[in-house]
Amino acid sequence: MRRGLFLAPFGEFSDPRRVADLASSAERSGWDGLFLWDHILADPGTPVADPWVTLAAPATAAARGGTRGY
Repeated sequence: MRRGLFLAPFGEFSDPRRVADLASSAERSGWDGLFLWDHILADPGTPVADPWVTLAAPATAAARGGTRGY
């Protein structure tokens, strides 16, 4: 069985650097993937990241080269 993290790109996860750090930590801990919601609708004033751009940050930092959901 494989396990992954599924995050909303809002609030603290709207910063691609934070998502990359979390992905690296998750990978070292044995998690198999990191996924973001693919919509960007949030309450007014809530920081929101573009999920496709944000996923580029952990993909460049992943030891596995982004082949398993990173």
